[in-house]
Amino acid sequence: MCKLKSVKSGIIGARGVGKSTVFHALTGLAPVPGVADARNRARPGQIKISDSRLDFLEQAYGSRKKVPVELTLLDFAPNPKEQKEGAALDPSLLPLTRDLDALLLVISEFAGHSIPLVAAIENIEGELVFADFDQAERRLERLKKEKGQVEFERNALEKCLRWLEQGKPLRALDLTAQETQTFSSFGFLSRKPALAVINCDADRATVIDRLDVLRERGLEAFRLAAAFEAELWELEADGRRELLAEAGIDAPARDRLISALYRRLGLITFYTAGEPEAHAWQLRSGASALEAADRIHSDIARGFIRAEVVSYEDFAALASDAKVKEAGKLRLEGRDYIIRDGDIIHVRFKV
Repeated sequence: MCKLKSVKSGIIGARGVGKSTVFHALTGLAPVPGVADARNRARPGQIKISDSRLDFLEQAYGSRKKVPVELTLLDFAPNPKEQKEGAALDPSLLPLTRDLDALLLVISEFAGHSIPLVAAIENIEGELVFADFDQAERRLERLKKEKGQVEFERNALEKCLRWLEQGKPLRALDLTAQETQTFSSFGFLSRKPALAVINCDADRATVIDRLDVLRERGLEAFRLAAAFEAELWELEADGRRELLAEAGIDAPARDRLISALYRRLGLITFYTAGEPEAHAWQLRSGASALEAADRIHSDIARGFIRAEVVSYEDFAALASDAKVKEAGKLRLEGRDYIIRDGDIIHVRFKV
């Protein structure tokens, strides 16, 4: 069983586009001056996901503890020796991004540092495509020297190389389930879900970008006034709401970014709740009740008997376990039941 690990995303882009400011705006952690050594170039920050459903469950159950879903965001220390002025990416960082779940491609569109969006996207994507082409080509050369059942992998790699030769990212290439499994350990960069994060001034934060280059490359644009939103961390809740309202922005960027990442990664949220704690859990869309049980604890999955399930909508309308049962809204589901976004579950198990 493949257990979903904590989701990690990394910030990449050219020098001077505000990558560390984006990191600060999303995590509240201020950039660290200076250049880190090669072993500690990735700086992690946690984003706790605001969740009104979890807030309601905490209140309804009188939970003593609330555990929201968290995402890990990585900011990479610059290395001027590796990334020259004007270069789309720092090539020395690419190996550090291969185990990430998603990438944030930062592009600048703020006063004094604006780059044409299409060109900026194509430049970053071009570096990712080139890195994948090099990796696939080297793997194909090694396969020519190996014996055994390698024909399928060789054909799949040749398919990828033909696509990459056209300058197209692998996330826009249709792969079979078997091909996807074959490449699961390769860490192809241009296959990773990605958001084009446009770091802009506050008066441009609500612009909607519908560029052909985004659609063709399987990307989604996400606008973020990073310098403006970094200021929100200095304010109390009322001050934040007032400043956002003045700028015409509905919610802090981190909340909107989470929604965008969830879409790109195909994630859903399910819940466990009771007096001890109300807990939100990440899960891949299409995952089973058994996989949800394993997400909670491997022992629960090992001793799985059944899952008691109620949708969030049904629970919110009735607001108590007793009324949910009385209304016949509590369902008993087996291990193959496909978890839906918002499901509240209680797993019966015996080990």
